[in-house]
Amino acid sequence: MCWRVWSRFHLLLHAYCLMDNHYHLLVETPEANLSKAMRQLNGVYTQAFNRRHRRVGHVLQGRFRAIVVDRDSYLLELCRYVVLNPVRAKSTRKPETYAWSSYRATAGLAATPPFLAVDWLLSQFGHQRLAAQRKYRAFVAEGMGQGSPWEHVQGQVLLGSEKLNRSGSDLVLCVPMS
Repeated sequence: MCWRVWSRFHLLLHAYCLMDNHYHLLVETPEANLSKAMRQLNGVYTQAFNRRHRRVGHVLQGRFRAIVVDRDSYLLELCRYVVLNPVRAKSTRKPETYAWSSYRATAGLAATPPFLAVDWLLSQFGHQRLAAQRKYRAFVAEGMGQGSPWEHVQGQVLLGSEKLNRSGSDLVLCVPMS
């Protein structure tokens, strides 16, 4: 289901975490079509969930909020922040035991789903995949208990410098509305 949406809208998903009533997605949008893609994703997911559980109505907490992210300054930190969300929420003690995030696939503990783009992230830790996955696991572990990158969000929409290059694709963190 997700793969069809990512493929149709040409999105790159760098990290994700599904929680009980919301999600965190770190998405790159080469075609500036995030709103359409998220509407499609939320609609398809809600229909499938409701059909599977024989229910009707809303499934997710609400509309999403998109924050444009400076890749050079914040992408690594946000990838770590996203996969540590269930640890902060006390849903699990370790990210490797939580099945509903990108951590296990990126860390080499599970197969990488076709909708998850791990190459750029792992390349930040080296060119040999197994060593990069080991360094990624250590990087995430070092982030447990650290502060939130939300403190650096400017005007509720930008995480990075005001000189953020807007000519290329957007890197966006999608979070539930609060």
